[in-house]
Amino acid sequence: MSDALSRLTISVQDSVVVVAGDIDAHTCPELTAALDPLPGTGEVRVDTSAVGFIDSSGLRVLISAHQAAEAAERRLVIDQPSSAVVRLIEVSGLSGHLHVVEAG
Repeated sequence: MSDALSRLTISVQDSVVVVAGDIDAHTCPELTAALDPLPGTGEVRVDTSAVGFIDSSGLRVLISAHQAAEAAERRLVIDQPSSAVVRLIEVSGLSGHLHVVEAG
């Protein structure tokens, strides 16, 4: 889904979105395109284990996808978040609102 020059790679298989690289203002349109409309049916899992950096624009994409999932009576799960993703979710105070499943 992403070109070779991108700092972000995204693969979508049914309801699973695997994201690797940096999510910032330059790359978040790619993530938005992968999540809008939500892929598959039922629960959507976004594997962020290989995300090295994420800023507030990336967090906004995840929040929008979370809200879209809830509106469609679905669930968006942030699966195996990297330390960068966990840190941003915790600092933003959203750990109690987003569905996060850590590895282990």
